[in-house]
Amino acid sequence: MAVENYGEKYLCKICGNKVEVIEVGGGTLVCCGEDMHLVKEKPQPMVNLPDSGG
Repeated sequence: MAVENYGEKYLCKICGNKVEVIEVGGGTLVCCGEDMHLVKEKPQPMVNLPDSGG
């Protein structure tokens, strides 16, 4: 899978290495001789905290 966006996270399903893209240059990420897999993160739920009144 080609790297496309800043901040994408990739995982090696063999050894567990994780990579976060900090600069997009194209190409694919390879670890343990296989392409790394893009990790699709679950959206974080919004949390409404009470106003401190400050």
